[in-house]
Amino acid sequence: MIKVLQIGMTRNIGGLETYLMQQFNHLDYNKVKYDFVNITGEYDIAFSDEIKSKGSKIYNVISRHSNPLLHYYQWIKILFENKGKYAAIVLNSNSLEYVFPIFIAKIFKIPVRIMHSHNTSWEHKIGFGRKCLLKINRILLNFSVTDYWACSRAAGIWMFGENKSFRIVHNAIEVQKYKYNSVKRNEIRKILKLKGKYVVGHVGRFTYQKNHDFLIDIFKEVSDIEPNAVLLLVGDAVGDLSYINNIKDKVKKLKIEDKVKFLGMRKDVPEIMQAMDCFVLPSHFEGLPLVGIEAQAAGLKCFFSDVITEEVGITNLSQFISLKDSAKKWAKKIIENKDYIREDTSNKIKNAGYEIRKETEKVEDFFFNIKFNDRNLVK
Repeated sequence: MIKVLQIGMTRNIGGLETYLMQQFNHLDYNKVKYDFVNITGEYDIAFSDEIKSKGSKIYNVISRHSNPLLHYYQWIKILFENKGKYAAIVLNSNSLEYVFPIFIAKIFKIPVRIMHSHNTSWEHKIGFGRKCLLKINRILLNFSVTDYWACSRAAGIWMFGENKSFRIVHNAIEVQKYKYNSVKRNEIRKILKLKGKYVVGHVGRFTYQKNHDFLIDIFKEVSDIEPNAVLLLVGDAVGDLSYINNIKDKVKKLKIEDKVKFLGMRKDVPEIMQAMDCFVLPSHFEGLPLVGIEAQAAGLKCFFSDVITEEVGITNLSQFISLKDSAKKWAKKIIENKDYIREDTSNKIKNAGYEIRKETEKVEDFFFNIKFNDRNLVK
């Protein structure tokens, strides 16, 4: 068995967490076992009970923002106490602002050290200090990393550069869970009191990246055209509540509180998507949004911002609209596509390489079939 340390899970049930968990649930434990490092140890990571129930470990490290010295000490302690136990370490990340796990893994001679890119832009402005940090971290990566992975070509180029070779590991899903089911749709719509409603859906944490501010503008225009429209917002804030509070204030000012449902973090996203009539993702940037694949697997017409990589558009359900276009223009395109036949897209999703079982097998083969002598591994 090959043991791998995974970093990147947070308390948020987001795309990265969902990707890791779906992969975790489909591993052949005779080949590969994942343990996790929680780098914000003040909180439990998402799915922690499920991870522990399957015999995997979660090592808690206090956030470096809370206590930097303790954070680095705890990392060193973990790797020292488990020296020789792990064949690989994977840092799943949305930026290059934090690469210490890969660097320290090199010092402790973990043979395979993977940086996995899941994004295509920065969440915050890049000032002089941050630019210096990024330059230092790139040097550390060049010294430490053995393998570069990315969820999409765009995510790989953005994080590693056009001259760096990287492996694309798809943000795959359990396709059958999302397959359109009219019976389930009616059940969920009844529970959420959506009978006779035109349901616009969105899944994403409340942060600048997801562009909820513009999404609310779009929905206001949609509801002006279609009075029975309802907006479902799945997701929550993580840490900073200012963004979600501003969105709630905006909803009140526009007097559409009765049409916007804040559902919070949910573990039943496949079921919630059955109740939707379309999916809207006007993000400022994305690596390759897992929710975009999920929505297409549920047979939903999808409207993505044009800055999102076109790699997500794997079915004819996808439309890309410019963020420079007005909210009214977005709404018009959404309403124009209001009447369509919901279809089973599962084969298209699988053929495009987004079936979790097949993608997990590829990852397993990578870990299990490493040239052991070259990397000093013990099988």
